[in-house]
Amino acid sequence: MHYIAAVNNLTPQAAPPDSLQVFSRPWAYATATLAGVASTLLGVGGGVIMVPLLSSFANVPIKRAASASLAIITVVAFVGVVAQEINAPGDMLFEVAAMLAATALIGAYIGRWLNKVLPEKLFRVIFALLLLFSALRLAGMLPIASAHLVYGVDAQHLGAVAALLGIGLFAGITTSLFGVGGGIVVVPMLAMAFDRFSGEGFRTATATSLAMILPVSIFGTWLHWRAKNIDLDLVKAMTPLAALAAIGGVFLKTVTPVDALKWIFAVLMVFAAIQTVWLVLRRSRAIHA
Repeated sequence: MHYIAAVNNLTPQAAPPDSLQVFSRPWAYATATLAGVASTLLGVGGGVIMVPLLSSFANVPIKRAASASLAIITVVAFVGVVAQEINAPGDMLFEVAAMLAATALIGAYIGRWLNKVLPEKLFRVIFALLLLFSALRLAGMLPIASAHLVYGVDAQHLGAVAALLGIGLFAGITTSLFGVGGGIVVVPMLAMAFDRFSGEGFRTATATSLAMILPVSIFGTWLHWRAKNIDLDLVKAMTPLAALAAIGGVFLKTVTPVDALKWIFAVLMVFAAIQTVWLVLRRSRAIHA
């Protein structure tokens, strides 16, 4: 999730004292495993899982957790794309992923500008409510309108191109504004907008989202690497387990019923909504403390 938000915070961070470098390895390993599986199972970046868990339980500051999760997800996404293509060739629509990624990067910079002019609390609450609403629809607890785009999802259909570019743009803006977006936004919007990604096609939506994450996360990791924000010790500790878990997530997706995948994704969206509001409440308490 934080692979696009990287453009918002690139000020080099001073290395903390050795006493603050220590992180809880058991929690880091558990977080890496959970995030690796979730990333490839659901087509999400994993930052929405890694950042809160690392900062809450593994003694890792939020900014340090965000930059480390970005680097880890780059490897996870690469391994996941390769495993996905081997396990289910054809599920990843690379042309769609490229369109989503292109406008997601543009949206990140738009979100960076909007962050300076919009009332953060209000829009965080609105976005959280939108996530909750989408989660209920994805889980089948609210009716989904039948007005899906029934035509193809390639560059030959201008309506589909416009919709895909819009989805990518919105995902980039929300990630830059709130630190939550990417796959959490892209997957349900694809499923609700296109017949190609609804029903059994939900697996294709998650696989395509994973393909979108790879180039964007590479770009974000490069930005943080230049700014010297990446904690290599944390990345080295977590990446091997996360990569192995990513392979497991790809194969787990093939045996998990689509309805179950949607429910799991809906739960993650609820968690993301809570995190979105919690972050602004935490900042408010810090300011008034």
